[in-house]
This record gives sequence, structure tokens and C-alpha cells, in this order.
Amino acid sequence: MKTQIIAFAAGALLAVVPLAAAQASADADRWLAESQAALQARITQAGLNDDGRVVVIRIKASESFRDYGAQVAESSGSADFDNAVKTALKGVRLSTPPIDLSGRRVSFTLGETPPVVASAR
Repeated sequence: MKTQIIAFAAGALLAVVPLAAAQASADADRWLAESQAALQARITQAGLNDDGRVVVIRIKASESFRDYGAQVAESSGSADFDNAVKTALKGVRLSTPPIDLSGRRVSFTLGETPPVVASAR
């Protein structure tokens, strides 16, 4: 009887894991999209979209609203533009990331071209 109960409980637990993973993925996708929009809006407000440049910025997804430590992952080809983007992003506030992204490095493509890439590693 105990063996049957344990087997049943294990089966039920295994059935729930994919649902939790799907929810976590949806939360991560939503956070990435919202953060992408907030970062791009900051770049637009700073007037940095007028020359067609694109830069990939990497930040650490964090619950802290302090500096995210934006780093240039892929340069736009202009050190001045890259630095202006990093400066424009200082003090930006993003919502709390979902648990599966918290503490991870996340990359965002920002600039003139509509953003197409936001990924977590």
C-alpha cells in the first residue's frame, strides 16, 4: 500500500513539473518583453535613435532597483553611442524578475532597429 501511495505521489509530482515550467517560461517571457520596452523607451527619451545604431546591452536581472550594471555585449561600432546608451540606462527601474531569471545575465538589443532579441543566459 505504501509503495502504491508513493508511486502515485511521484506520478502526480511529475505531472505538475511541466506546468510549473510553462508558467515560469511565460513569466520570464513577459518580464523580458516589458523590460525590453522600458529600456528602449529610455533610449528613445535620451534621443539616441537618430543614426540607426543598434547595441546589445547585458544586465543582471535583479530584485534591487539600484544600478543594473549594464555592460555592452555587442558594440554598435561607436564607443560614444555605446557609452551614451549605458549612461541613459542608469537608474532605470524594471519590475522584479521572475525567480527563474533572478540573478541571471540578460541581453537586450537596443537602438534604431525594432528590438528583436532579448535572451537570458
